[in-house]
Amino acid sequence: MPIPRSRRCDVLLTYANGLVWSLGNGLVSTTLVTYLALDLGASGVAIAWLLAAPRFAGALRVAAPALVAAGARIGWGRKAFCLGCFAASGVVLALVPTVAWGYDDVDGPGKQGLRIAALVAAWCVYHLLEYVGGVALWSWIGDLYPRRLRSRLLGGRERWLTLGRVIGIGVSVSLAALWHVALPASSRWAPLAASASVGTALMVLALVPLAFVTALASRPSARPAAPWRTLREALRERPYRRLLIYSCWFGFANGVTSTAQAIYPRAIGIPYEQLQAYRVGMWSGQSAIAPWCGRMVARFGAKRVMLPAQLVVATGPLWFFLATPDRPWLIGVAFATWIAYAAINVGLDTLKLGLADPKNNAPYLAVYYATSDIINGLTTLAGGLLYDTLKRADSNAMRVFGGLFLAGFACRLLAAPLIAKLVEQPAQAEESPASS
Repeated sequence: MPIPRSRRCDVLLTYANGLVWSLGNGLVSTTLVTYLALDLGASGVAIAWLLAAPRFAGALRVAAPALVAAGARIGWGRKAFCLGCFAASGVVLALVPTVAWGYDDVDGPGKQGLRIAALVAAWCVYHLLEYVGGVALWSWIGDLYPRRLRSRLLGGRERWLTLGRVIGIGVSVSLAALWHVALPASSRWAPLAASASVGTALMVLALVPLAFVTALASRPSARPAAPWRTLREALRERPYRRLLIYSCWFGFANGVTSTAQAIYPRAIGIPYEQLQAYRVGMWSGQSAIAPWCGRMVARFGAKRVMLPAQLVVATGPLWFFLATPDRPWLIGVAFATWIAYAAINVGLDTLKLGLADPKNNAPYLAVYYATSDIINGLTTLAGGLLYDTLKRADSNAMRVFGGLFLAGFACRLLAAPLIAKLVEQPAQAEESPASS
């Protein structure tokens, strides 16, 4: 059954929102902010906090369903809540490049520390607002995308998201390269701050197409019922609990090597532009296969698509382990294996919506994101502390990196059996058609 014209327009607008938002996200990526912090003199622990703090903030999105419900009671519905959170996140994100402008290489340790702390704080609050708004957005998308076509539509959205990141990264790399040619005497952080400024503007601009999407305010999920009690119910339901266990373990596995993977390319001499070129290749591949992944999930189920993809992406840290200053290109092989993340992303998006109660999906989505975020944040911070501790105890930095990468490889492999135990049957029946 084809999608009605009005609903098709809404789907296309969500695609446009994803494209423009990801353009900005590519210009102000985590890699860019990490390199910016390193140029400002950040240590391994500071980088760990930069990576982990947004995850801790993300855990607070468990309150998002209650906030949406409270807003609905005073006439501020799910759509307005979503747009408001994303707009506020853009305002806070503007502080990230502002921290860098005016930086002087001879700044004292105290002033340098304040700049890094401000950078981490702005990055954290920005993510908190974006994550809380994201719960409302995914609840909204769950109503917009018909279940029978959901995996295909999610595959299409994933394509535009990754394509936008590719273009954004390309512009960021080009800006950095041209900046150093035109202004060779400028500081290394200057083009990074400029890229972040443009990216922030684009992420705010992404709200324009979203503002024209039908609110679907009459749907039950637009007014989350008993949000706190439903959070506990989601944890007790076996199918959703298994999904949460996999998500948490995978967050743990990724967190083990987050700090090491952020620092190691710089340690072996890979410049920002080259690392971002690897990301362009990864996201280009993800964009190319995402729609196909959506069709495969619809045909064979999420588990059969995710399991082989998990085995492929697990080898990423192994390639980091094999990379050396003489063979830095092996980092590029790791990014090539991560093209398979497209299959995992589409499968997880399908499962997290399919297993949630369609009449009250926001609490399920909130607990899904919050549990994995807190685990990933704690593990990322622990990984950063472990990196600094091992580095002080062992003068051979390469051995420290190697141990962390091997641990990450093993943990990612152990996520595969958890995929095999996932339950794909929807926990609730499909929602009945409702008026927009």
